[in-house]
Amino acid sequence: MSAKLEVYGLDQKTMTAVVNKLENKGGKKIGLSYLPFYDSPTEEIMWDVVKSVNPLADFRAVDGEAKLVGRQAFDRMYADVVSLAQKERYNASDLRKIREAGMLPVVDGKTSLIAQMGVQAKKKVRDALQRCKDSIDNRLEWMQINALLGKIDSPSTSKIKFSVDYGITPGQSGVVPSVLWSTTATSDPLGNLLDWQQIVLENTGVLLNTVIMSRKALKYALDAIGMRTIMQYTNPMLSLTKAQQVIEENTGIKIELYDSTYTDEFGATVTRFLAENKIIMLADTSDGIGDTVRVMHPLADYAPGYYSWTTEKNDPYGIEAGVGLDAFPRIKHPEALFNAMVF
Repeated sequence: MSAKLEVYGLDQKTMTAVVNKLENKGGKKIGLSYLPFYDSPTEEIMWDVVKSVNPLADFRAVDGEAKLVGRQAFDRMYADVVSLAQKERYNASDLRKIREAGMLPVVDGKTSLIAQMGVQAKKKVRDALQRCKDSIDNRLEWMQINALLGKIDSPSTSKIKFSVDYGITPGQSGVVPSVLWSTTATSDPLGNLLDWQQIVLENTGVLLNTVIMSRKALKYALDAIGMRTIMQYTNPMLSLTKAQQVIEENTGIKIELYDSTYTDEFGATVTRFLAENKIIMLADTSDGIGDTVRVMHPLADYAPGYYSWTTEKNDPYGIEAGVGLDAFPRIKHPEALFNAMVF
């Protein structure tokens, strides 16, 4: 029997099924909460960027024709999904262990050396698939957070170069408060959030009701003299939880604390998906802020979602096994997004 991964029941179809069941181990991910998956039949995607409208019906004569109305599209965007993929290599000794564990008889259940080899071999393959899937989920999260910020630029190190500007309403991106939150003696985080909420409401008719921020940003809000003056009478126990409660109760804005990070492939550099000095404010819309298009793939039996593959190499001998996903985020309502650099 071949030394390929198939000897252990890990053929390509089984591997893809395993990958789709794996839970992300790389920390909190929020991208799909705001830009959920939408399955598309093609890699070329088009979408209308539409303003949220709530018009009054027009008058007409009893025998007159009704006015034809529709969504007020102010832009149409086109993009191709990008292919995300990661792979690992199994050398000859890895494959020998997997083959022997899969082929030799198990004599005394879970206690035999052969059974232990089998468990170890399965874990090695599963861990490799997990690492590959986590790296793809990290890149997907990176794209989604950047989409919520209004623009995706491919990294300088990427072989694929692209730039997508989602067209956030002018004055709602890269905003800086008159007093940075880090200047706690005179800053007014609570007032800033209320002002920004009001500005967007007046300009677009959309009420922002969620803010994504780091614990450090919330800590600066807690330390602001104005906030402490409010809290000393209503919440004498000064804490991040109490500060979050005060902000939410006074603004009607839900706070999503978000400090997730990713590393380089060596684990030497830790980077945040969202810089800790930036916040994203957004609103619920009837059809959501947007979505993340994913497309079908031959390696997943033409089903949309994650897929896997194996490739045999002869020199040096080994097998490469990988995980992939073809997807791209879309923003349909950029007018319902706001971001600021608060310190």
